[in-house]
Amino acid sequence: MADPAEAAAFADIIVTTTPASEPILMADWLRPGQHVTAMGSDQAGKGELDPACLGRAGLYVADRVAQTRKMGELRAALEAGTIADDGSIPELGDVITGRHPGRRAPDEITIADLTGTGVQDTAIATRALAAFDQD
Repeated sequence: MADPAEAAAFADIIVTTTPASEPILMADWLRPGQHVTAMGSDQAGKGELDPACLGRAGLYVADRVAQTRKMGELRAALEAGTIADDGSIPELGDVITGRHPGRRAPDEITIADLTGTGVQDTAIATRALAAFDQD
């Protein structure tokens, strides 16, 4: 779809992997139950999500919290004040190993912020493309 808002309206899963320095996904486009994986914010100054997206999420997960504070979507959300820096942000490994429960309800908006674990990013992008090709 040429219109990103229209594409977001139809998607259950949104994966962004761009060199964007301005938001390409807006918070008011999100709907209950969607999952967003943002992978393009891998350098300072880059960002794909409207910082308010993180405020809408019931669950925000970072690949590495220390890294997302410096160059991920978390950095922009903290600067904008759309989320509190309370130190309780889970990392992807916490969800995978069961130390954090992950999604708690089917209507919860979830966001994964991946800032540069290259093998992980490639695996996710490959999986998303394969799922898209099956449709």
